[in-house]
Amino acid sequence: MISRTLDFITKLLKDTLKLDMHYFLEPYNDLPAFDLYLRDSLERSHDLYDDVRGFIKEMDHYTFHIVTDSYMLNYIFFYPYEDKNELITIGPYFNKTVDDKYWHDLTEQHNLTISNVQHLKSFIYGIPVINTNLQIISTIGNIVNYINPDATPFSVQYHDLSNVSKSGILYQPKTDFDAYSRKVELRYRTEKELLQYISAGDRKAALESARKFISAPFEPRLTSTLREQKSLLITANTLFRKAIEPNEIHPIFLHEISSKFVNYIENSLSETALDQLYEKMIREYCLLVKTKSTRQYSHCVRQTLYFIDFNLDAKISLSDLAEKYNVSVPYLSNLFKKEVGTTIIKYINKLRIERAKNLLNTSSLSIQDIAIHVGIYDHNYFTKVFKKEVGVAPTDFRNNAYLEKI
Repeated sequence: MISRTLDFITKLLKDTLKLDMHYFLEPYNDLPAFDLYLRDSLERSHDLYDDVRGFIKEMDHYTFHIVTDSYMLNYIFFYPYEDKNELITIGPYFNKTVDDKYWHDLTEQHNLTISNVQHLKSFIYGIPVINTNLQIISTIGNIVNYINPDATPFSVQYHDLSNVSKSGILYQPKTDFDAYSRKVELRYRTEKELLQYISAGDRKAALESARKFISAPFEPRLTSTLREQKSLLITANTLFRKAIEPNEIHPIFLHEISSKFVNYIENSLSETALDQLYEKMIREYCLLVKTKSTRQYSHCVRQTLYFIDFNLDAKISLSDLAEKYNVSVPYLSNLFKKEVGTTIIKYINKLRIERAKNLLNTSSLSIQDIAIHVGIYDHNYFTKVFKKEVGVAPTDFRNNAYLEKI
């Protein structure tokens, strides 16, 4: 199967149903990925996976096999093609919310200790709850038709393997917690990677890393309330802010973006809104790094950039800037051009025009008021500078922007 198609389907299931999909080629050497390596963390894991391999060999084609295991986790197995060389698994997922009774029954059935239970909670947390299999089957049926339009319609078979297997294998965690340790290490390594990408302003890599981070949850929580989701996002907001601090972004910008997202988080009314907000946070923190990082500049130029940013609506002269930082006009001009790549006047004009464009798109202020708002008090001069930077007059820019929105 084409890797691009696989990536698209995998992302579709993850985004819509929060389900993991895995694709295997015979002889399925990487089969432990199907249950997120849960059995790999248990005693006699090799035998447990052999049981699954034996089940796979007996599977029919043209059938969705829905399996429930000893942890009441559900998986869907099927062969997308008749030759059975390729296997797709979807899951794990629960059919009902995990509660205290679940853990009580599991503890008795598998003779689990308190330590065992805590260990297992790290795997159970984040596994989606889907009340009806029909929703999944409908989606998967459409996927099968997409990847194999000539396929015969699939039937559905249910397999209850929730009782302890005939071989007497209990679902007990290994005492050395090797798999558990790998899962913890993977999560924190992915988190570190995510923060590094945000610190570098690499939006694309950060979003991809965030998806990996979310797909390997670790916190031992059994419910996913709106309050818990908000708490996690507030923590992420703090981590993102701390991650970009080394870029020498002025604290005012850091405070503004952090406070803005705290308000967004608190006012969100659904988990879907919070999921969208998480991606918005990553995008805007990366953008802030790209537009406001001054780490590469000397102290004098950095302070000059800060002053321009916060006084853009006032008259700014080279002599005032030079006097403020106790340097000569030629020294400041040469240093600024060397480090920033343009003159101070051109930089100020460019920043003012960018702010004016935003106001033209988002406000009903008059052209003259916008000119004053960005520190250009001569209306004609504002129009001249704007047209030079943008290519059209402010009025034409606003009208075109308005037409585009329609």
